[in-house]
Amino acid sequence: MVNLRLGVDIGGTFTDHVLYDQESGRVHTLKTPSTPEDLSLCVLEGIRRFDAGRDGGIAGLETVAHGTTVNTNAILERKGALCGLITTRGFRDILEIGRQTRPKFYDWYADRPVPLVPRYLRIGVTERINSRGEVLAPLNEEDVLQAVEVFKRESVQAVAVCLLNSYANPVHERRVREILESTLPGVYLAVSTDLSPEFREFERSSTTAAAAYVGPTFERYVDRLGEALSREMDPAPRLYIMQSSGGMVSSRAATHQPHLTIESGPAAGVLATLELGRRLGIGDLISFDMGGTTAKASLIREGTPSMLSMLEVGGEATGFFGVRITGMPIKAPSIDLVECSAGGGSIVWTDVAGLLKVGPESAGAVPGPACYDTGGTEPTVTDAHVVLGRIAPERFLGGEMSISRKLAEEAVARRVGEPLRMELHEAAHGILDVVNANMVRILRVVSVTRGFDPREYTLVAYGGAGPLHAGYLAQELGIGRIIIPPTPGLFSAMGLVSGDIQVSRSMTRLALATPDNLAHIRQALVDVVGQCQDGLEEEQVPPEDRVLVQALDMRYVRQNFELEVVLEGGLETPDDLASAVDAFHKLHDRSYGQSNESAPVEVVNVKARGSGALPKPELRVLSQGTADSSHALTGTRRVFFRETGWTDCPDYDRDALLAGNVIDGPAIVHEFDSSIVVLPGHRATVDRYGDIVIET
Repeated sequence: MVNLRLGVDIGGTFTDHVLYDQESGRVHTLKTPSTPEDLSLCVLEGIRRFDAGRDGGIAGLETVAHGTTVNTNAILERKGALCGLITTRGFRDILEIGRQTRPKFYDWYADRPVPLVPRYLRIGVTERINSRGEVLAPLNEEDVLQAVEVFKRESVQAVAVCLLNSYANPVHERRVREILESTLPGVYLAVSTDLSPEFREFERSSTTAAAAYVGPTFERYVDRLGEALSREMDPAPRLYIMQSSGGMVSSRAATHQPHLTIESGPAAGVLATLELGRRLGIGDLISFDMGGTTAKASLIREGTPSMLSMLEVGGEATGFFGVRITGMPIKAPSIDLVECSAGGGSIVWTDVAGLLKVGPESAGAVPGPACYDTGGTEPTVTDAHVVLGRIAPERFLGGEMSISRKLAEEAVARRVGEPLRMELHEAAHGILDVVNANMVRILRVVSVTRGFDPREYTLVAYGGAGPLHAGYLAQELGIGRIIIPPTPGLFSAMGLVSGDIQVSRSMTRLALATPDNLAHIRQALVDVVGQCQDGLEEEQVPPEDRVLVQALDMRYVRQNFELEVVLEGGLETPDDLASAVDAFHKLHDRSYGQSNESAPVEVVNVKARGSGALPKPELRVLSQGTADSSHALTGTRRVFFRETGWTDCPDYDRDALLAGNVIDGPAIVHEFDSSIVVLPGHRATVDRYGDIVIET
């Protein structure tokens, strides 16, 4: 029986499909237009095309790994469920009060995100538990029943439950859940101790509200996709969802904790970058993904991606560690990603002052860029590339989709060139200058503002539009090497078939890191490890394939924020605890430039992460060639570069290149899903795996 795994990454414009045959090691790829009216349709379209175009069809398809932006979009577009919140009396306004910080110190008019739960549906109930878990006031169940009547009257679709200090003792939250399950059948429930049993009331409330807000929409989407797969195939493949942490989890588990999938799609691209670095022996990388709607950046240091214990949604990248304050905080283990509204489909416009702007609105798949001739009339970044000759209309998507240079030129001239009195090529290049400036900013955030020099890193550029812009971004940041992987437009989907099963659990257990508290801390670790084992059991990971990592969040006493310390060999003896404290001092010094080994250290949270490894795709090795790449030359075309003006630029077919081939810029390398721009003065070399390595 053939063992097949399918990775599907749904973007704003296109959906990427990667089919991995575990027996032969072969990888098959294709792209289909996204179907925003019903995202399951583009998934099924890919399956049908693989079935029709592959010998043996897709018999033996075991798993479908899916990266999705459903939850992100629901929050950003405010298209989630009408939901209520039950909290401790006196705390109904916590979502609005939040933290008394501002995204900009001197901006007195900065807007805070509007809470996902309206105030009239935020209801306080009488109960009180202290931070040690002691019941000070019992739960008044009549208050809960009164809240139920309000929720029934308003026809809420979901209810969030977040009581004060429930992380220390969940007894009241569990009772509220029992009441809601019996009185509000069919209503989605999000309970804080099931999602994030950690302290900090605002962040826990925000996380629970977000889970309730997206839960019904996400559950319907996953159910609809699962049903469609069942109709299409017998037996139906097992459906997995990528989490923000880069690990996969079954679709059913994902619907119970939807907040863990907020950054589902972008995380897969970082995983693929990590695998590329492992294959090439490069540990320090900057991952750059530019698709149709957004651009994302992340930093990998010494083979490990930067991670966060909390992400924000609906804000702008600030570049600071700790609690981000411009959006809604979500407590979820996440790869540290920074993104901006800059993609191939980003719409270009001029404001009332006559300044050129790009995004945040995107043409998406429908109506699409003007050059697609599918109803879009506004110019986009893709149209600018077509005007400058960097995308060949006859080779777009391998010739499967025709695009119109004439429509691109008309759109850019009408919206940019004429209003700003610019030549057509100057207007198009001005569009690229603006979008590049936006993307340089996020690359600086993940590197310079985190304390890392981007010149010491290799830029890995992917996404359909990433290879078009990578040279300019590297020049601006002084990065000396760029790697463009094979099929860069489908690179994130490749990460989906490279991902491992992963579950994570945590809980707050405040205690000084002293031998007197060792038993208390160790018991909490045993509890979270047991929860991880249960999760891996549900995911059907065999015991022999499980890997468990234990960690402690630690800080100096009276500090506001903590750092995660991974425990190398568990926490069995006082010496193990002392080693963890020593590791904390070193980590603090590396992160903040100072430490104090005489200061008392306390444990804040105990954590465990469990994973089950899956086979990784083996890429084909190219035949060895010489430096001469003329055999891959398909001709020349007129391309505009600011450095040289209009140039007869050589155009190469990537599929014909051999290992060792060298291409000097200016040049264009075209392939099915993207075009690579080699700028004047840059040199590209093909390695044995087909990666194009550009020296700047």
